Amino acid sequence: MDALVHRPMEPGAPPGTLSGRVPVGEEALHFTLVEYSADQVQVEEEVTVERCSFHLATPEKTWIDVAGRASAQMLNSLGDAFHLHPLALEDVFHSHQRPKLDIYDQQGFIVLNDPLYVDGAIKQRQVSIFFGENYVISFHDEDDDIFRPVRDRVLRTGSRLRRKGIDYLVYALVDLVVDRKFPVIEKVSARLESLEDEALNRPTGQTMKRIHEARRALMAFHRIQWAERETVLALMRPEVPIIAKETRTFLRDCFDHTVAVMDLIESYREMANGLMEVYLMDSSNRMNEVMKTLAIITAFFMPLSFLAGIYGMNFDRDRGNMPELGWQYGYLFFWAIVVVVVASLFIWMKRKRWF
Repeated sequence: MDALVHRPMEPGAPPGTLSGRVPVGEEALHFTLVEYSADQVQVEEEVTVERCSFHLATPEKTWIDVAGRASAQMLNSLGDAFHLHPLALEDVFHSHQRPKLDIYDQQGFIVLNDPLYVDGAIKQRQVSIFFGENYVISFHDEDDDIFRPVRDRVLRTGSRLRRKGIDYLVYALVDLVVDRKFPVIEKVSARLESLEDEALNRPTGQTMKRIHEARRALMAFHRIQWAERETVLALMRPEVPIIAKETRTFLRDCFDHTVAVMDLIESYREMANGLMEVYLMDSSNRMNEVMKTLAIITAFFMPLSFLAGIYGMNFDRDRGNMPELGWQYGYLFFWAIVVVVVASLFIWMKRKRWF
């Protein structure tokens, strides 16, 4: 099934254990450091953990973006350097977590999902965000620079991101992850439209399979989006530290986007279910047409078979048992009966509108 995740950890393992996952290479990990204030901004690519740790202690707002899947050793090092909670590190290590918001003392931890629609299936990609008084640390599984639009906004002089607090950066990252689902929805919509044309015009043996794949993808998408909507709603609560009241106003707009995505998913799920019914109904109609054609052919040939059976019997015509066999025009008489019977059946069925 979609999004089925196996975690090969022994029951009773200590909380925060970073094990039970296929090892990954350290070369896949990329750090991007952004340190900014209202007046200036500094961006460094491919920085070291030590340098990131140093900038976390500065008074400026610091954003560290970690792209790729870190190994257990690297995550433990990051946890020590950035003071990250071990339970949150475990969720980063074992990706495909359910979207959620956790609060550890004065540090927030958000899990989101940035799915892709590939080959008719939803591929989940986890995004994890730590935030504190003046820092944000983001993790995402893939090496894609998904947060470049936010970084470009930070680089612009006078931008709201530069003027606002670190909580506004948290909002910007969450809003970007939420909005990235609209292009995915458009791809699913295009897929459903093509399947609709296929189901109505030229269904094949693979049509049912493709429709079922679309339904499974939408189910997986629905699970992701439902939890993500609740996560954004939790982030808006007043008891969440660091998030200012003014930023919660922007988060309400972000919440509206999650609801809009949810509504689209629901409508496309109904469309996929409708496509399944259309395909089954079309298959049933085609079967009915075949049965109808065979029934009509049988109805025409039944009386003809009856006549042929009678005159095919080997009775002695010299004794008068079958006088028609001795007629000069007996053969023509038989065909005249056949034509009359077929014509009568055709006219009767036509009046009944059977074809």
